Amino acid sequence: MQSADFPDFPHPQADLVMKVFALISAIVAAAPAAYAQHKGVPFGFANTVTGGGSATPSYPTTNAQWILTEMTEGSTTTNCCSDNRTTKCPGGSSAGQLWIQSTCDSGTWQSCTYWNAPRTPLKVASNKSIVGVGTKGVIRGKGLRLNGGVSNVIIQNIHITELNPQFVWGGDAITLDGSDNVWIDNNKFSLIGRQMIVSGWGTGGRVTISDNEFDGKTSWSAGCNGKHYWTMLLIGLKDYYTIAGNWIHDVSGRAPHIGTDYTSSQIVVHAVNNYFQNVDGHAFDVDTNTWMLIEGNYFENVYFIQTVADASNAASPLGYIPEWNRLSGSGAVNSIVSQNALSKLGAYKSNIMWSHWAVANVPANVKAIAGVGK
Repeated sequence: MQSADFPDFPHPQADLVMKVFALISAIVAAAPAAYAQHKGVPFGFANTVTGGGSATPSYPTTNAQWILTEMTEGSTTTNCCSDNRTTKCPGGSSAGQLWIQSTCDSGTWQSCTYWNAPRTPLKVASNKSIVGVGTKGVIRGKGLRLNGGVSNVIIQNIHITELNPQFVWGGDAITLDGSDNVWIDNNKFSLIGRQMIVSGWGTGGRVTISDNEFDGKTSWSAGCNGKHYWTMLLIGLKDYYTIAGNWIHDVSGRAPHIGTDYTSSQIVVHAVNNYFQNVDGHAFDVDTNTWMLIEGNYFENVYFIQTVADASNAASPLGYIPEWNRLSGSGAVNSIVSQNALSKLGAYKSNIMWSHWAVANVPANVKAIAGVGK
């Protein structure tokens, strides 16, 4: 498959993909087994995760053992929807995104070609650790899906990228739907078509999202501003999230969107020491049926923050005084302090981080540790 088949795609040609995978295969196959074990100790709501434990890592030894998804799953040429939600960008710093969908009532059809692989993610089984070696752990053109009762999974030090970034519904990086006990740590997400992390309508379970880099820089954006919109959508049936130490930058929304009006949903969140930088939309777009403690986060050049909890009157239910959040060059905060939320979080004291950074140190510390190879 030559690049002429996809003149508008930044994706590597098939022969280049083969060379890259051959190189990585050689590097990983030669790596000592200890290097591929996960690093650190899980904390927060996923603090009991062990993943694959101390099992001997599996390494590919031949090119044939690699899954070259773009080559084997091919592409689709069809019509995609172009409408004013994402694609009309006069004078913008980027093009918009076309919609991969069957209807186009509010726009016009436009010829498009997309890769099939990103739309069918790899399924991850229970009791697994997926760990990248150094900075070489890159999954290009394929996401991961945890569903059907999957539990006890570690995803660490992986860069997931190039999932049809031109297209809404082009692909999600990590999907949680009918899962539990998941630690998503020190990864990087970039050039994703849809969500970087998304939970389905099923249970997402106990999840810790820590020290990841959410890089929204893109040439195709819903806001015509070179910043990705679909960052995190957390709307599971019964979920408990620790979101800590992440660098979320150059995005336009859903950073994250949490909660849903689905009556049976219950989502409990502790968001601490995250660094939000250059966000042209929501940081913490919070819906209903959600209980959150938001503390010690640093908002730099963030357009709008939907809600943030104050530290006052929190010591009694939580057992400590939360760290203040800080704004720098950001929009106004609609402050909401709910004793109901504090009581709910207080019931999970063992999952709350008692030791964390002062908010002034968040930008430097997060940039130093978030993402792959850190």
